[in-house]
Amino acid sequence: MNKTESTCFSPKKRFVKRMFDDISVSYDFLNRVISFGLDGICRKMAVVNHKDDNLVLDICSGSGDMTVELLNQKDFKGTIVLGDFSPRMHMLARKKLDGHLNARSKRHHQGEPLLLFVYCDAEMLPFKDCSFDGVINGYSLRNLDNLRAFGLEINRILRPDGHSSFVDVAHPPNKVAAWIFHLYFYKLLPLISRIFTGKKYAYHYLSSSLEIFSKQDDVLQALMGDHLNGRYQNILKGTVAIYRLWK
Repeated sequence: MNKTESTCFSPKKRFVKRMFDDISVSYDFLNRVISFGLDGICRKMAVVNHKDDNLVLDICSGSGDMTVELLNQKDFKGTIVLGDFSPRMHMLARKKLDGHLNARSKRHHQGEPLLLFVYCDAEMLPFKDCSFDGVINGYSLRNLDNLRAFGLEINRILRPDGHSSFVDVAHPPNKVAAWIFHLYFYKLLPLISRIFTGKKYAYHYLSSSLEIFSKQDDVLQALMGDHLNGRYQNILKGTVAIYRLWK
């Protein structure tokens, strides 16, 4: 981490950046294991509304899984900007998306790039006002410092008819589902993750971060603020939620 990052990023952001840099090598594999492959289904449900967008920001893009799902929408012909503050995650995403880029760029009109990679902070986006048709985000809301500040940035960069879709782990409203989920997410997940990565601290954080993360209604209100409209949809018994916001 350079001096600029250490002074500009909050302690939480520095920790999260270091964590994702540390687990980047095993990140994709472990995501498939701990979610039983269901994370891809949730991502697909989140991005389907963006297949007609011309310019989409995948913020906190990580290894590029949300972008992959959008590229898999056969009608999508737009450009995707992947924004993240982890260089190692960007490297992982570039490698993963190389095949998609080669295949889709042959059909991309006007010679514009299909994918762009930008190193950035989700709460201080380096983009002009009203730049994007859509914004997508996968499993990163819990890692942000300030959801209200993030929501304000999303409102600023969205075009007047723009919309966004965010998916993240959530709090199941059903007591039985909540008990089962609690046992798995808080007890078993850190153990499984430690076995595969050797980074106990990382996946302990990822599970414990949900404990202090607001429930779905409060998350939505924080993201909407006074400027955006929105709703959320619980899926997988409420263990995951998709938040949709629009102007």
